[in-house]
Amino acid sequence: MIDYGGLLLAPLYDVYGVPAILTLDDIDATTADLTAIDKTAGVAVGDNIAVGTVEPGAVIRLSELIAAGLTRESLDGATITFSGNVWRVASHHPKPVPSGEAAGEIILILELQ
Repeated sequence: MIDYGGLLLAPLYDVYGVPAILTLDDIDATTADLTAIDKTAGVAVGDNIAVGTVEPGAVIRLSELIAAGLTRESLDGATITFSGNVWRVASHHPKPVPSGEAAGEIILILELQ
């Protein structure tokens, strides 16, 4: 089986990734250091491709989130800081690779804090 995380995603994150700090919406305000790909210029969202909507976003690797001891559900209500801005995670959805969701990415839809 192809190692998508090592062969595809790792080089992309090495080149395009920026350091990010994820702060959870929990009692302890738990934080995790992650690498994010800045998509704040906009990612296409919605089902209607004829009339697209563009929202600021970011992309993170699910494997990094899991390595930090977190889950996708941890992203609900969280904030993420990168490139000098603090963003609230408005929503998120998986971007799996052919070997499965766990080896893929998570697209974050963001709102400026």
